[in-house]
Amino acid sequence: MQVETIDGNLVRQIDDVVTSLRTSVGYRTVWLDPFGMLWHAEPEDEELDALGHRYVGTFCRPDADTLGAALAGLAWPNVACLVVEERRAVPRSLAPLAAAV
Repeated sequence: MQVETIDGNLVRQIDDVVTSLRTSVGYRTVWLDPFGMLWHAEPEDEELDALGHRYVGTFCRPDADTLGAALAGLAWPNVACLVVEERRAVPRSLAPLAAAV
């Protein structure tokens, strides 16, 4: 899905990522994780793809405009909500059956 604007959460992160990338020598890949956070890594690092991160691009010391332009085409990631329920106690009458499982 393509979008024309950048989510405010990503806009706030751009300056931090650009500043961090200034200290890097060579190219770095930028990734967007399932929770909307930006990461950067070595170009050969494919772990983030396996973890569900979205590839944004490979850059060599980008400025905020360059990184912003790359992010402008990405939609905000959809994160499934997890429902956590308390573990319920097994009634005493079923305890022998539960222990067998």
